[in-house]
Amino acid sequence: MSLRKRPSEGGEGPGRVRGEVTRRRIKTTARRLFATRGLDAVSIREIVRAAGQKNAGSVNYYFRSKDDLVKELILDVAKLLDDDHNRKLDELEAGGGPHSIRDIVSILITYPTMDGDHRKKDEYALRFLNMIMINHRDLMFGALEGGLDRGTRRCMAHLRHFARDLPAVLIQQRLMLIITYLFATASSLEASLDRPRSPRSLWGHPAALSNLIDTVEGILLQPASEETLHLLDKGPE
Repeated sequence: MSLRKRPSEGGEGPGRVRGEVTRRRIKTTARRLFATRGLDAVSIREIVRAAGQKNAGSVNYYFRSKDDLVKELILDVAKLLDDDHNRKLDELEAGGGPHSIRDIVSILITYPTMDGDHRKKDEYALRFLNMIMINHRDLMFGALEGGLDRGTRRCMAHLRHFARDLPAVLIQQRLMLIITYLFATASSLEASLDRPRSPRSLWGHPAALSNLIDTVEGILLQPASEETLHLLDKGPE
């Protein structure tokens, strides 16, 4: 019995090249559909049709299942972010940093899916990952068991140091809020690139990203209110 290899599993020549092109096309299409409509609302058949494939089994052929396709999409974006975060942290720490919260937040909001003037490099990547974080956190954590969130964890450790005067429970809550907030704002920025930028738009203003960093500093350093401290003393129910 002969076993047919998938294009990603070996072989050379035109067939392999065509296979890789098809895989990328399916992934790009799936990422866009998932990012804008969610996982549950998009079928394999729709992905195949939107990717211009005639064979209804293309997704299963290249990725084995819809779940495997989703996992690979998560890993693609997560690796891109993790490599970028770790590289920038290495440079910052080599220079004796970080010296401020802004140093760290500047890393977290500089997404390698975009270049300096906000033109697209990887459309829908951040919206896709944000959708996964909100609606399918189990898939996110399962895919990241290989450690592709190391850069984010390093950033969080530095932020924890700057907020060390707060109770540990509140620090942890605020770090989780910051990650959720930054992914939501990044998705908003990415989505704004699909529309003509007007002078009055949020992300078209030169102060927008700096102001975003200001708000993250506020989230982390705002003293806890008496009400919050009272509820903290009560503990979980």
